[in-house]
Amino acid sequence: MFKRIASLIMCLIITAGIFALPFSAAASSYSQKLLDEGFPETYVDSLVSLHSKYPKWNFKAFQTKLDWENAVDGERKKHSNQILLKTASRGDEYYCQCSDCKGTNHASEAAVKYYMDPRNWLSEKYIFQFESTKYSSKENQSGVEAIIKSTWMKNSYITYNSTSSVSKTYKDSDGNKVKYSSAFLTAAKDSGMSAYYLASKVVQEVGASSPTTGGSCGTRVPFIGMYNYYSIGAYSTAMDGLQWASGFMKAKKTTTIYPEYDDKKKTVKGSASSVAAGTYMSYITKAGDYYKVKLYKEQNNSYTKDGKTGYVLKADCNTNYFTYGRPWTNPYKSIYYGAKFIAKGYLDYQYTGYLQKFNVNPKSPSIHSHEYMTNADGASSEAAITYRAYSNASILDEEKTFYIPVFKNMPKEKCTVKEGGEEEPSNPVKGLTLESRTKTSLTFKWDKFSGATKYYVDIVNLTKSTSFGKTVTTNSASLNNLTPANEYAVRVRAYTSKNGWSDYSKTNIKHALPDKAQGLKVKSVADTSVTLSWSVMPGADGYYIYSYNPSKKQYSKIKTVSGGTSSAKVSSIKSAAEHHFAIAAFTTDSKTKTGAKSAKVSATTKLKKVKLKSLTSPSKTKIKAKWSKASGGESGYEIIYARDKNFKKVVAKKFISTKKTVSYTGKNFTKGVTYYVKVRTYKTVDKKKKYGSWSNIKSVKSK
Repeated sequence: MFKRIASLIMCLIITAGIFALPFSAAASSYSQKLLDEGFPETYVDSLVSLHSKYPKWNFKAFQTKLDWENAVDGERKKHSNQILLKTASRGDEYYCQCSDCKGTNHASEAAVKYYMDPRNWLSEKYIFQFESTKYSSKENQSGVEAIIKSTWMKNSYITYNSTSSVSKTYKDSDGNKVKYSSAFLTAAKDSGMSAYYLASKVVQEVGASSPTTGGSCGTRVPFIGMYNYYSIGAYSTAMDGLQWASGFMKAKKTTTIYPEYDDKKKTVKGSASSVAAGTYMSYITKAGDYYKVKLYKEQNNSYTKDGKTGYVLKADCNTNYFTYGRPWTNPYKSIYYGAKFIAKGYLDYQYTGYLQKFNVNPKSPSIHSHEYMTNADGASSEAAITYRAYSNASILDEEKTFYIPVFKNMPKEKCTVKEGGEEEPSNPVKGLTLESRTKTSLTFKWDKFSGATKYYVDIVNLTKSTSFGKTVTTNSASLNNLTPANEYAVRVRAYTSKNGWSDYSKTNIKHALPDKAQGLKVKSVADTSVTLSWSVMPGADGYYIYSYNPSKKQYSKIKTVSGGTSSAKVSSIKSAAEHHFAIAAFTTDSKTKTGAKSAKVSATTKLKKVKLKSLTSPSKTKIKAKWSKASGGESGYEIIYARDKNFKKVVAKKFISTKKTVSYTGKNFTKGVTYYVKVRTYKTVDKKKKYGSWSNIKSVKSK
């Protein structure tokens, strides 16, 4: 952008001389546009900077008409409405210290202000909490795939554990398998919600390298085969969300449960048991006039697992909450109907991630409540996921609209938390650098701190949003048992007997090296190219493809591909030759040192298909053919002549025994007759000829 603007200015100066345009004019003009839109001056610099990099982004001032302090008080009407995960990187100042909250994870007023202040999040990484969650026709399946690339959903068909504990693959009404990315796109179109928002929401709620969390695994008793990818209703635990997804089925009166059902006679059988009115049931399947269910009780925010399984009359079951497609007995129903539920509750008034966390829309009938999440940093966390996904999909520079809240009487400066703000520490540990790393360890060192008797190393796994720490007595530390390719934020502080703990060092963010690449296969082979495929590695930012020379026992890097990719074509290689390949994964900050190389695969390219360039009759009864050269392992060429274009009337064949020769003149052809010619390569293997594909056909009349 800078170069384009600078070039434009130079052109204007050269062609118009006296009409020199100051470089700041465009920025000044856009600044005024933002002010006219209703943004305070404290927003403008950040938005101008974003606009210069992403000129297609549209920023809308969302006027809340709320006083800042009143808005914060409204969001903290119940302190328990705002919580923060307790981590080693967050001090007491992040948590409310009032008599009711001390010792809890309820966010402090300062922390709530920090996360509520839009000015803290006007960067390209975090601004996506203000992006419209409404569906756009510009969204596509490849964009969704980029968002879910680090999860088990990446480029995968929907498979799941059924209510009968049988592994199944979901199929649509036409019997076709459905990919997760396709399900998100369909859900988006039919609900009006953004597909990218829905996918980011799921990654935030249940994203992992495999479906193991409560809302995604389908194996949690008593809710076997239930799914809740958006964690709707998961107020305390994921199990609450599964109960919500199951539809809160229960006995509406005293009834009976039977252990078996006869499909032929359409009746129940076996020793019956009584079921008290109000007993909860988890749905399994339908059977005639009965539901097969598992009974359970809800006790102290937990759910019993040992209830009976059997058949209960449908008429005796309360199914008032079988709305939005519930019970959600497969991931597709969870994704599709969950999107409709979110749209119904949030699309009218809470159409950004920020508004879903902090409902400050004055038109909302549920202002300061009806909020999708309780974690105060939820909107910013989801924004970071969306940013990484857009970046990986190379769609950051596409047109987007952001609705950024503006409050009355906002503080002159951005709100900060003592250690969470942007203030420079006054007495920090210095010189924190990475010494070495492996796939499961990072080793850091730092400058010695005068008088220090110990150091505390604070570590946050940014990939999984978990944290831990360790105390050491020297100015270095090895962090072990890490997850390959995960990204870690590390900082250090020192302790002296005189002054206590120092300020933290600057944070150093590094990835563990990726694990050994797996699943490398040859997908297809052509004459001068080979297409490879492999297993996507969670956390990897890309892959290097290597060729291997067995005689020299050397690897050579030949191609780099992005992390979300699981296949690539290696082109411009020799035809009719054996090639050996391997791959290794890398992360953005470890490109010079990769994970271990995969096992090698081999492929022999096909013989080169040459092009017949020209066919002439230079003199009496002669025909001359010229073709492109094969430069691989071919032995030579075969040229064939016929009196018909279908080559049923072949009159001559000729083998050229060297691939260096790329022309041949045949003799003794009949004057005035049209001849058709084509060429192909051959290679002699074990005294037998193997052939490449025929070239194009040309014809000429003999002189």
